Amino acid sequence: MSSETRKGLLKTAGLIVFSTLFITSFSLLGSFTYDAAFGEETLPPNALIGSVSVSGLEPQEANAKLTELTDEWKSSQSLSLSYDEQTVPLSGDLWEFHVDQTVKEVAEAESSDVPLYVSVNQDLLKEKMSELDVNPSNFSLELLTEVLSGYASTLEGDVIALDLSNYYSVNSEVEEIFQSEVKGTSELILVPNLVEEIGSVTIKPEDNFSLQQLLATAGVTDKATTDSLNIFASAIFEIILHTNFKVLERHTTLHTPSYGEPGLNAEVNVTNRDLVFYNPNPTSYKLTFEWQTDTLVATLNGPAFPLQFRPMIEEESLSPDTIVQYSASLSGNNKTIVEEGKDGLLIKTFRETLDQDDRVIKTEKVLEDFYPPVHRVENRAYPEPSTSDGGSTNSESEESGKPNNEEENGDGSSDSEGSSGSGSTDDEDGKGEENNGEEEDEKGEVIKGLEYKREGD
Repeated sequence: MSSETRKGLLKTAGLIVFSTLFITSFSLLGSFTYDAAFGEETLPPNALIGSVSVSGLEPQEANAKLTELTDEWKSSQSLSLSYDEQTVPLSGDLWEFHVDQTVKEVAEAESSDVPLYVSVNQDLLKEKMSELDVNPSNFSLELLTEVLSGYASTLEGDVIALDLSNYYSVNSEVEEIFQSEVKGTSELILVPNLVEEIGSVTIKPEDNFSLQQLLATAGVTDKATTDSLNIFASAIFEIILHTNFKVLERHTTLHTPSYGEPGLNAEVNVTNRDLVFYNPNPTSYKLTFEWQTDTLVATLNGPAFPLQFRPMIEEESLSPDTIVQYSASLSGNNKTIVEEGKDGLLIKTFRETLDQDDRVIKTEKVLEDFYPPVHRVENRAYPEPSTSDGGSTNSESEESGKPNNEEENGDGSSDSEGSSGSGSTDDEDGKGEENNGEEEDEKGEVIKGLEYKREGD
């Protein structure tokens, strides 16, 4: 092959390689230029919008997917509002999803986790609230909207009823909510010292309050200070019933309280009895104490509640029984009173919720206390034995419920037919043998010198 021929082939091969490289470069550059000008990049790996995965999708694909899912959710969601045992379902038209804005932020920020932006139609929300016969201005629409938006953003699929009583609005003006007064005595020397030590305490928003913890902070460790502590517990508990605070733990005394009214009182000690409640509001409240002429005065100050709260007490008196004790030291109709007795109480405490027009819109039972009656105890003489003809010498045996304890047929026994001798008073009823058996049991009790029996048994 000649040199000229080789040179021609080299030129041709170089031209082919150059042309190939030029075409390939142009294609790649053109594709890149087109994508930059007209194309769409895919979303970041593991990208999540709300609860929906859009990983590796182009923005247009993610937009279509989210639009389909949100439309489906709006037609099938099971959210509702409830108040005072009434419920209204929420329509999907209440929410508006901002899909374009959400996808754009994911693409630009290259974030892997972005909430699905959604807004709530305030007019429709107020209309739904009005169906529950409530005034929307008494509730925090901002807080309620935030919760509703949160459920929609995650495309919540559960059946949920939002209780409006958890969304009361509160203003920022501080005023006196309620003042309780619990009468004490000058013997409660610990109370004024505690008042001076504590002074006031802040009830934190959306937090629990424990009286035991407050007393521990004040240095109370003596287990024998129950009465002094109960007066504090009772004053605070009465205040709680005038708020929407949730009672988590409360105790009462075994007998009717010495300090505080039944149903409004509470008992606390430094070991195992506490008074605990929860402040569900987004604002704090201040509780102050004063000792005025043997009276503990507790005052709660803070933002006023949109609704009013007050306790309602139902009281039922329980009559005591009479316990009869027979004594050989007494005779005839003589008797002595060992214990006068005292009525018991069944206390039911309710909390009423009232609207701005003082109409009761809700009543909830908070607690039920039972204070057993103290039984009346009497000492009486033993019933005198019956005469030989079977007649009773006094009416004591009838009053105490004892049968005649002498039934004789001459030899002191009843016949085989169950009928007694000339002194029997029960042969018509055929109860002679039964009475004889009771007589022997009761005689056994008499020999012991003591017998207890409920009057009328």
